[in-house]
Amino acid sequence: MNKVYVLAIARDVPAEDYRLYLDPMKTRRYGRLLKRALATALKCMHDSGVSHPDAIINGTALGSWDDSEHMLRGLATEGEQVSMPTHFMLCTHNSVASMIGIYTHTQGYNSTYSHGSVSFECALMDAFLQLRSGQAQTALVCANDELTPELQQHLTQLGITGWVAADRSLSVMLSVAPGAHPLYELTGVRIVHTKDKADSARVIYRKI
Repeated sequence: MNKVYVLAIARDVPAEDYRLYLDPMKTRRYGRLLKRALATALKCMHDSGVSHPDAIINGTALGSWDDSEHMLRGLATEGEQVSMPTHFMLCTHNSVASMIGIYTHTQGYNSTYSHGSVSFECALMDAFLQLRSGQAQTALVCANDELTPELQQHLTQLGITGWVAADRSLSVMLSVAPGAHPLYELTGVRIVHTKDKADSARVIYRKI
């Protein structure tokens, strides 16, 4: 079984740095989440030196919520005849992983996990098992979710707190080869399903 190493980690590339990674013409119709997710993924790929990973796997609890809001608002006000092809295309949960693959011309394994608060860990486990078994040599694993002002308002009105951390973009590059400066060795991912409780997860790693 192969060892699995973390080569690079990138988090929440700020909007003022998008120009370093994104073509403004290609991404002009992308929403806030997709731009941030793509820039963060590209930074991780650049930092790791892996431009075309064997797998791109994204974990998301809510998908592109802003595009979903636009789509549903259009349906509510204009009915079934509403024409919003971009929002319709981008509101699906798998749009982020797909766009990363399209933008980087990476045509390998591409998947999305949507399982509440452990979506990222589900994606990480998939990548970990593939690398350990030799099915892939490198994998880009991401976590991407957003909180729109309208959603935050509804959560506050319902008394639901602790969702700030859900607004994030995170990208991690995994590899079976340690490279020159590996950050960690990933040794396991555990996801616990407990009746009548929210699922929990634990990522096991060793700092190098």
